[in-house]
Amino acid sequence: MNEESCCADDYRRFVHQMTGRVRSRYHPEYAGWLRQSTWNQRDFKRSPEMIVRARTVEDIVETIHFARKHRHEITVRAGGHSYGGCFLRTNNILLDISALQEIAIDPASATARIGPGVTARELSSVLREHRLAFPTGHGGNVALSGFLLGGGMGINATTWGGMSVFNIESMDLITADGQLRHVSPDEEPDLFWAARGAGPNAFFVVVRFYLKCHPLPRAITNNIYQLPYSALNLLLEFIEAKSGDTRLQIMIAITPPQPNQQSTIVLNTIAFTDTIVESTALQQEFIQHIPHDIITPLALDPESSFEKIYQQGEGMLVNRRFRSDNIITNAIHQVKQVIDTFLPEQPSPNGITLLVWRGEQRFPDAAYSVRGRFFVSTYLQWDDASDDDDNCRWLQNFYDRLAPLSSGCYINEFDLESRSDQIERCYAPESWQRLQHLRQLADPMSIFADIRFLAQEILGTKSIS
Repeated sequence: MNEESCCADDYRRFVHQMTGRVRSRYHPEYAGWLRQSTWNQRDFKRSPEMIVRARTVEDIVETIHFARKHRHEITVRAGGHSYGGCFLRTNNILLDISALQEIAIDPASATARIGPGVTARELSSVLREHRLAFPTGHGGNVALSGFLLGGGMGINATTWGGMSVFNIESMDLITADGQLRHVSPDEEPDLFWAARGAGPNAFFVVVRFYLKCHPLPRAITNNIYQLPYSALNLLLEFIEAKSGDTRLQIMIAITPPQPNQQSTIVLNTIAFTDTIVESTALQQEFIQHIPHDIITPLALDPESSFEKIYQQGEGMLVNRRFRSDNIITNAIHQVKQVIDTFLPEQPSPNGITLLVWRGEQRFPDAAYSVRGRFFVSTYLQWDDASDDDDNCRWLQNFYDRLAPLSSGCYINEFDLESRSDQIERCYAPESWQRLQHLRQLADPMSIFADIRFLAQEILGTKSIS
């Protein structure tokens, strides 16, 4: 904290008027709060000057006013599931809004009103009572705020809006001047445009989401198969020739070869329909094109659910330290050639590269604007701090090679620690320019930390012109 701009009395007044709690870096509880702020157990070595755990919208307003008065930057945390801990910055205010967990469902209009700290599992559980669903992320414990602000590649999202963010009907948010605003296509449309895709580049705090929900599919079938790695090209050809029924979610998981074992891939197909007969037919229509002698069923679940999908995703996390990067691409066969080269050298034996079929896409006008038929994302995981550099280096080199094949990137799983200065890759060029212009208008004092400078801060070379 800058002692010249904020004396002890200012700080005490701020703390005492809060419903929530505040811990400065000099408080004995600060270290524990900092550790609890992120699920990724890497040491990011970035320490905010203070952590504010807001309990009300008024707490958030007061924090913004305090930051504005004393020229402190703010970052926002809702669930702490950023792979790179992008909300952890040095000498700023970390505003934790995870306690805002309101959920209200209107079954008649099939809408939900939620706070930013609500998790995927919590929303789905309440919606299920009304036979409704929302395309949450695949991690049940992930808060919806950051997921939605970054676009959201959610469960069945390809059918429900293309991206989860396009199921937001309106929002309540607080801007850098401390004003609470309701934004929608008709009210504050520029801010509504920005909030649908700004991700960690947001220059406001969303305190309430108004969501369009959907009838819960009555039949969800979840099939898992194993194939030899040599069949990957053939499998990709089948996927690209697929007719385009977006109700079938198709993912391929690739892990590095194990000693003395043939390299394999795992194919996961999830169908979302209203009858078991329809789901089974949808699964069979795709799988029948794959030769029987190269595909082995591992699990065939005719009665899957959102909860089982959450458990499946959470079961893949077996270590404590994580890092990710991704591209969105139409050049999947060229991507496969790069994977051929890099996969044998992957330092993380439990790390996974996912190839997710996205189909042809058309999105409404919003900050989220990157399109491509395939999403390619790598999730490295390990336990020992001594392996941090090897995993970072391999991931950087891998995605440096993939960059020319991309049509863009998904900001929620982009390696912001290494590439925050390339963040424009997460937007269409015209969307990036508009987002930057709106940021300058709405936050001229840069109250909200600019994510573009995260990599520079990590390297100790931050320079803001």
